[in-house]
Amino acid sequence: MIGHPPHPGPGAGILSRASGWNDDDMSSLSIPQVTYLGGHPDRADETRGLTAVVDRSGILLRRPFRRFLTFDWAALRGLEVRTPGFLSLAISFLPAYDDGSSLHLHLDRGVCRFHVHGVPAPDLRERLASWVGDTVGPPAPLPAMPPPPPRASSGPLDVVRMSLDLWRAGGLGRESLPDRGTLAYRLSLAEDHRRCGRYGEAIALLEPLAAGAAQAFGPVDEDTLKVRNALGQAYLDAGQVDDGLDVLREVVAVAEHLHGVDGALTLVVRNNLAIAYQHAGQYAQAIELHEQNIRHTERNHGRDSIETIGRRNNLAATLALAGYRERAIELYWEVLDALPDGYRSHTLAVNARQNLAILHNPSWTP
Repeated sequence: MIGHPPHPGPGAGILSRASGWNDDDMSSLSIPQVTYLGGHPDRADETRGLTAVVDRSGILLRRPFRRFLTFDWAALRGLEVRTPGFLSLAISFLPAYDDGSSLHLHLDRGVCRFHVHGVPAPDLRERLASWVGDTVGPPAPLPAMPPPPPRASSGPLDVVRMSLDLWRAGGLGRESLPDRGTLAYRLSLAEDHRRCGRYGEAIALLEPLAAGAAQAFGPVDEDTLKVRNALGQAYLDAGQVDDGLDVLREVVAVAEHLHGVDGALTLVVRNNLAIAYQHAGQYAQAIELHEQNIRHTERNHGRDSIETIGRRNNLAATLALAGYRERAIELYWEVLDALPDGYRSHTLAVNARQNLAILHNPSWTP
C-alpha cells in the first residue's frame, strides 16, 4: 500500500517500568489504563481497566486474566493516536477523558475507539514507534525496481496484433502537429497506453511526439516539457530506469530555468524525478528532492496547506520504502496533525492512517 497516493516506501527504546510499560520483553509492549469507548460492532459497552498488549501478532486488549478484543495487524485498515479534542469531548459527553490520548483502530467494519489514561498522544506515538523500531532492527530498504516481465502473447495472431499496435503508435507520434489540441490528444492516448501496461506503445508514441512538439512549439515550451515528462515516466514503467532518469533530469533543469525552482510544473517533474530515483534504489537523491519540494511548497502556500501536506506525504512514503520506518511514522503523524478536522476522510488522511498501521506492523518489510 505504501506509496505516493495515491502509493509503498518507509530508535532507541524509551520504555519505562515506572510508567507501566513492559520492557522485560522487547517483542511486546504493554499499555495499561486503557478504556474501551465503543465502535466495534460486537461490543457496545464502555469498559475500563483494560491493558493493550502490542506484539508481532497485533494488538490485544485484555482484562485481568481475560481476553477482551484482539486486532491482527492484517485486519487493521488504519491507526490513529491523537489528543482528545474539545469538540469531540463535548459531543461524546466524556469529560473524564480530557487527559491522555485517543487511540483509534480502523477496521473494515468500523472504528474502535479507546482512551489511554495519563499518556499524552506524543508520548504514546513515540513509544509505539520506538517499540517497532527496536523490534524490526536496522533499516532495510526496498531494492531497486526490477524491469517488468515481457508481455505474454497467446499465439502468432497476438504477436501480430501487438506489432500493429506499436506501428500505429509510432506512426501517430510522427505525424505533424497542427495545434496544441492534437498534442494534448496524443499525450492523453500515450498515458492511456502507459496506465494499461502497454509501455512499448506509449514509448513508440511519445518519442516522436516529443521531437515533434519541440519542433512545432520549441524545446522549452511547457507542452513540450509535459510530453518529455510523460516519456520519462514511460521509460521508468518499462524498466528503462537510466533513460527515465536522463529525461527527467533534463526536464527538471529546463523547468527550473523557465518556470523557477518553485514553479508548479517544476514541482511536479521534480516529484517524478524523486520517484525515478526511488525506483532505481537511490533513496538519498529521492529524499533530497522531496525535501526541496516541501520547502518550496511551504514557502509559497504555508506549512499546513494541502499542497505542503501532500508533499510531506510523498516524502513519508519514500522514507518508509528506504527503510527509515520511525522517520516515516513521525512524518505521517505530521500529515494527520496538519489536516483540519473537516479533512478526516480526505485521501491524505486515509492514506496516512493506513500506512501508519502498516508501518507499526513489525512483520512488514519494504
